[in-house]
Amino acid sequence: MQDVFFTNARAKVLDPNLWYQPHLSLVAKLERLIDNSNIFDFISANDIVAVKTHFGDVGTTKTLRSVFIRKIVEKLKERKARVFVTETTGLGLIRKRCTALGRLLIAEENGYTSQTVGAPIIIADGFLGFDFVEVKVDGKHLKKVYVAKAFDEIDAVVCATHFKLHMKAGMGGSIKNVGVGCVAKPSKFDLHCEDYPKINENCNKCGKCVEICPANAIVDFKIDESKCLKCIGCVEVCEENAIDLHWFDGKEISERIVECAKGVYKVVGKENFAFLNFMVDVTPHCDCHPYSDTPIISDVGIFASKDIVAVDKACLDVLTKANLIQDCLLYENKFWEWTDPFAQIEYGEELGLGESEYRIEEFD
Repeated sequence: MQDVFFTNARAKVLDPNLWYQPHLSLVAKLERLIDNSNIFDFISANDIVAVKTHFGDVGTTKTLRSVFIRKIVEKLKERKARVFVTETTGLGLIRKRCTALGRLLIAEENGYTSQTVGAPIIIADGFLGFDFVEVKVDGKHLKKVYVAKAFDEIDAVVCATHFKLHMKAGMGGSIKNVGVGCVAKPSKFDLHCEDYPKINENCNKCGKCVEICPANAIVDFKIDESKCLKCIGCVEVCEENAIDLHWFDGKEISERIVECAKGVYKVVGKENFAFLNFMVDVTPHCDCHPYSDTPIISDVGIFASKDIVAVDKACLDVLTKANLIQDCLLYENKFWEWTDPFAQIEYGEELGLGESEYRIEEFD
């Protein structure tokens, strides 16, 4: 049974006549949670530590506030660690989020800079998302995982995760933050898509796909799978629906996320992770969306653990018992009927990422 530590988002004002009570801030509670849980005790002086979070997209308004990331950085610096904040590029080539430069511009727009978070911001998989190390995994779907290169060069990872839902995988917790957020483009493709893109009879030979392909993998308007980097740039620029691509959802994508997380564990080491799940502004969709819908529940608080499965299971258990806010998207669009968030828990435990049994210790 694994330890999961918790601090409540509710202020719990003891004296309503006393307005100046900084200890009630969720940032102050985060600091006490880190101190009391000792989840950073495995980090030593001079360790290179990545704080893995998600900057959102242009228009996203409910990502984690930068003050939370800054507090995590401060606590790591107290341990004399060398800290940076990181993310990877998104699948594709043409949108801002698909390149390191674009990711940094989005981060700045959404309030994450080296000044606000107190550490450098580095994109872990290179300028276009093709800097990676290849790792073998014995999954039932994937045999190889392409882990963002920076994670092969560090000592530890602290995952600062905005816990929310996901309209394909059901849940976006720490497992997704590692399994999607710490891998390079080829693995993002493998967990989202069934097979290489294929050009169909709608092709008018305009040449846009040939121009954008970074691997020169399109010859005579056929995709050479031995060269294809699985970036889907060709799909993005095609205006004729001439490139076929099948996207996964439900249990399949959930299990592929877990297999990618296993690959990241093999590179960094399972023992070199700590997890902070923030159940605040719990949106019904990922922060990859260029908007943020109404939260589906009231703010809950912050969960901390050294176990990736236990921390996500604790959040899921709270969510399934909570009262939904009635004008949220989940009321109108029952996407949990075709997604399978619990598959991440079950398969994560099966692959040895962690344990689903946990005990909660709460700190004020």
